[in-house]
Amino acid sequence: MIDFDKLIETHIKRERKPKEIGRYYPSEIGSCIRKVWYSYKHPMEIEPDRLKIFEMGDILHKFMMEVLKSEKNADKIKFLESELPFKMNFKDFIISGRLDDVVIAKEDGQKIVIEVKTVKDIKYTDRPNKIHVMQLQLYMHATGVHDGIILYVDRNNLKTKAFEVKYDEKHSLDILKRFKVLNELLAKDVLPIDEFKQSKETIWMCNMCEYRAKCDRNEK
Repeated sequence: MIDFDKLIETHIKRERKPKEIGRYYPSEIGSCIRKVWYSYKHPMEIEPDRLKIFEMGDILHKFMMEVLKSEKNADKIKFLESELPFKMNFKDFIISGRLDDVVIAKEDGQKIVIEVKTVKDIKYTDRPNKIHVMQLQLYMHATGVHDGIILYVDRNNLKTKAFEVKYDEKHSLDILKRFKVLNELLAKDVLPIDEFKQSKETIWMCNMCEYRAKCDRNEK
């Protein structure tokens, strides 16, 4: 019999591209800085199960684009653009990429940045994830649109929860400093602090980290 799971895994497998120190991606900054450091020093293939989750996220993101673009909803929201190119140049590094999960729209004549995220079970989402807030702050800083929404979509039933986020210049500049610190640590080959282990809110993510073994040994 045909192994359909294998067909899916083969179809969604992504070619691993080596990362270049000095060129960073906007989606990285909310992650544990040690994990991001490892991803540049020791890139690893993404596991098939995690790729499947990413693929489901992409599928639902495309669906939400259709919803926001739909003529049926034109009286409630005006879709402006998505898949935005992103580039910020600094003295020693560049932040660049394409914002696939971000939409700029208008509600009541006001521009808003909508960041679409998927979750396993919406009933456990009672506030926006701090990592997602950091990403949205960076996007608002770069686009000049200072009103944002983090929209969570349940992968099982398409139910949603939305959280408004206002632009915070100080927060945005602090986020940019994280890129500067990351770049310096990579250039000097200095292992960053295991920051996600330091917080009760984030330590659970360490269980799913592909660099857990290296991190536990404080290994470069």
